[in-house]
Amino acid sequence: MVKLSWKEKYAGILVLLISVIYLLMQLASIFSNRSGAYSMQNGTFVISKNELYSDLRTWSLVIAGIIAGWCLLAGRRLGWILGLPILLFITALVGAMTLEQAMKLKQFDNSLIGFGVGIFLLVWAIIFLLLPAARQKYRVSKGIALLTLLLFIGLGGAYIYLQ
Repeated sequence: MVKLSWKEKYAGILVLLISVIYLLMQLASIFSNRSGAYSMQNGTFVISKNELYSDLRTWSLVIAGIIAGWCLLAGRRLGWILGLPILLFITALVGAMTLEQAMKLKQFDNSLIGFGVGIFLLVWAIIFLLLPAARQKYRVSKGIALLTLLLFIGLGGAYIYLQ
């Protein structure tokens, strides 16, 4: 087992934390009475297609995030392959939400501080995983980096098309 620095541990814990938060939000959505994704109508089980796609998208992110965080903390290459696209994707998502909120406000407000802190923490985790020492520990080659980029593109595509 490879000895990890605090930087790799930070990235792994952040990916696990993001996945657990998504998991809790998904469970709260399922168990709330407001969710109309799954229902019984006239004795038949009815599933909303949009909600099914949304749930599929969320559950795949949760499962991949838990696996990625665990593998990052264990020093496995799979953690780097799955963890970096998740961090990039969440950074893009938070950045888009920040931009949307800033355009609505048309001025700086204290509500944007949380978004800024989130982006800051995510960017640091991404930088830590892209450092040469981390890439060497996780044995990242050009092919692995290309696969990671393709996973990021696939994650973004799934998010856009599974709405």
